[in-house]
Amino acid sequence: MSEARASGSEPGGPEASKPSVQTLDRGLRLLELIALSHVPLSLAELSQQMRLHRSIVYRLLRTLQDHRLIAHTPQGYMLGTRAQSLGRRTLPVLQRIAKPEIAKLAARVGLTAFFVVRDGEEAVTLVSVEVESSRSRTVYTPGDRHPLTLGSPGIAMLAAEPQRDDERPEITLARAAGYATTRSEVVPGLATLSAPVVSAPGNAVAAVSIVFTVERPGPAEIEAVLDTARVITGRLRTALSTGAVLPGIG
Repeated sequence: MSEARASGSEPGGPEASKPSVQTLDRGLRLLELIALSHVPLSLAELSQQMRLHRSIVYRLLRTLQDHRLIAHTPQGYMLGTRAQSLGRRTLPVLQRIAKPEIAKLAARVGLTAFFVVRDGEEAVTLVSVEVESSRSRTVYTPGDRHPLTLGSPGIAMLAAEPQRDDERPEITLARAAGYATTRSEVVPGLATLSAPVVSAPGNAVAAVSIVFTVERPGPAEIEAVLDTARVITGRLRTALSTGAVLPGIG
């Protein structure tokens, strides 16, 4: 009898697959660390954050480099061209629908506009269109994420859903108004105004947003955001009714 059979594990069984699964898990966590960082990270920093020996992290980095998912610069490791290309293919139907409307919104109000989707209990920026203005600057770039309960995009999405017992008062106010505004919740000193995109009644999947600095949004800006959210909502529902499939969206 072979040693594998004597120990009760079959070749190719769960025990044999553990090292590969662990390596994949570590590689994905490493890639996420690099993707979520706003600055390049050194080998030492990654090793510390991963709580793994530098030699193990280095081998994982080399594999990710070979696939062009990360790049090594003099400042440290950052996302590579292949990862950025894959990121642009995230939710392609939503991107195709939202991108031209967000560009129109930015031009209409003269402020940076962005489009945020829901990922579980987080809000993730999918599209951002910058407008050179003294009233706004780009701070939300594709891939940025923050808790759904912070910032107007997440509050707008939560407000479009049934009331929760422990929800913030701002969510209740946004539900009555149809839009949400917050200041300094995600980026200090900046305010945002957002309206939800709803795939079906009670199911908010995204939000249309604009960025302010010192001004308060007026009726024109509010109406522009609401108009854009309505257009995207309508086109999303049409896409879903004709067979479009969006992960996690129904």
